[in-house]
Amino acid sequence: MSTSAISTTTPIYDLLVQERGDALAEARTAAHRTHDEARQVLDWSSVRIAAAQREERAFSAFGRSSPGDDDGRVRALPM
Repeated sequence: MSTSAISTTTPIYDLLVQERGDALAEARTAAHRTHDEARQVLDWSSVRIAAAQREERAFSAFGRSSPGDDDGRVRALPM
């Protein structure tokens, strides 16, 4: 059988879609919706931003502005 002899129509599938609806399209839509919801729920970017902002505003008794700025020296407090 050559590829030209293969039918491109799918009468059984078309009949099932007419009778019962397009389950593949519905599943695809549900998967996209679930993916979008999961991405929103698992989005931790606002938490990271808030933590970074808190860290920037944090008071340090040793005059260090952030943990990464530690060069081993103790700085005087501003007067």
